[in-house]
Amino acid sequence: MPSIVVSSPRAGGELGDLMKRMFVIAALGAAIALQPVLAAERARGTCYSQSAIEAEQAIRFLTDVMIVSTTCQDTVYAEFRLRNRDPILAYQKAMIAHFHGTPGFDRWNTVIANEAAQKRAGQPSTIVCQQAADLMKQASALDPPRFRAFAAAQAAAAAPTYPRCGK
Repeated sequence: MPSIVVSSPRAGGELGDLMKRMFVIAALGAAIALQPVLAAERARGTCYSQSAIEAEQAIRFLTDVMIVSTTCQDTVYAEFRLRNRDPILAYQKAMIAHFHGTPGFDRWNTVIANEAAQKRAGQPSTIVCQQAADLMKQASALDPPRFRAFAAAQAAAAAPTYPRCGK
């Protein structure tokens, strides 16, 4: 008895369509999964100049002082900001340029503030204040020239950990 083979041109097409859909879904999934990584790369900047490293170190110091001053309910941060207004603005402008605009800088600044707060999370404020006494004493003593010198020294020490431009 002859066998009858039922073949539908659509059957192969359905398998092909299914494969195409699975490929598209996989590609979209990979693109979505990479978004945080790509955003982090953009937020970090691709490379750092020496002035960007110095600016970052200055703003990280400022952020630590802000977190501790807020926790300890003192005026060191406010006094530091007033006394060092000009270098702080210059460092902020340098980082805005580094991150290609204010939105990138704002995202980065929020991340470092959250990181600084997390370092001290869960500790009683009295412990935080005791552990940060030297930081607050240092912040109280830094005028603009000393703040710039401090940030430059921090940048020199940290420079090997940054991806550098022009290498």
